[in-house]
Amino acid sequence: MKFLRSMFLIFFAICIFTPTHHADASPVQEQLKITIDKIMEILKDPSFKGEEQAEERRASLRKVIKERFSFDKMSQLSLGRHWRERSDEEKKVFIDLFGQLLEATYISKIEGYTDEQVVYVKEFVKKKKAQVTTKIVTKTIEIPIAYRMYNAKDNSWMIYDLVIEGVSLVGNYRSQFDNILQRDSYDKLVEQLKEKIENGS
Repeated sequence: MKFLRSMFLIFFAICIFTPTHHADASPVQEQLKITIDKIMEILKDPSFKGEEQAEERRASLRKVIKERFSFDKMSQLSLGRHWRERSDEEKKVFIDLFGQLLEATYISKIEGYTDEQVVYVKEFVKKKKAQVTTKIVTKTIEIPIAYRMYNAKDNSWMIYDLVIEGVSLVGNYRSQFDNILQRDSYDKLVEQLKEKIENGS
């Protein structure tokens, strides 16, 4: 199971870049910015520096990431038509594994952040769904990243997909998972997810 480089940029998009701030930012953008700021504070905090503080630092990062990412929704969308075939227990296990996969693969990478900029380009809000289009500005390139979010019952805006350089995170996973499930069993997919988590990739 190969993961596109767009996956690598996901956590860079929200974690390692210092965002520019719009005075008239909407509640959607404001909540996204709060998450970015929290992560930046952890990464810059001297008390979290060093390998001896790695577990505490990563636990803090996981907590912030889970506050903004809806792993439930992302898991459901990534499994697509196969989701309804799963039992409640299988769904619970899959959501947990899916979250662990993202954390295990990318938290180690965001720890080596650099200070770049996030520019908020535009947003589209329709009822309880929103898409915030941004671009990462580095010294040499600009990387377009769109956050797809939904308004939860507590009025928080949660990320359920990202489109990075035109590639949907959920769509990418759905294609990979579907290919696996057409060749092998659901148990085989779970086994591969566990292997990825154990290998940290």
